[in-house]
Amino acid sequence: MKKRNEKFKFFAEHFWKLMKDQGGCCALTGRKLTPDNTEVELKQPYKEIGRTEFDNHYLVIRSVAAMARYASESEIIDTAIEIVKHRGKERGISLRMKQ
Repeated sequence: MKKRNEKFKFFAEHFWKLMKDQGGCCALTGRKLTPDNTEVELKQPYKEIGRTEFDNHYLVIRSVAAMARYASESEIIDTAIEIVKHRGKERGISLRMKQ
């Protein structure tokens, strides 16, 4: 039985399991992952209980990894929406919200 304060140790087998579970794609962007462009991050970085458990980990593309370290998935998505609303017109992009 695992001690409550014991740290989870992430090994290559865990990386490949997440790659398979995520279909080889970034959990946040959907971009194709490779061992060279991938980081392992916590889904809920500020979770107190079970923070280091395997099910609180996911694979993300390196370009969003720093954000994933400090923000929840929900916060990242909300920020992405704000960016598109603010700068999307420059690229001909707009959002249509379901009602």
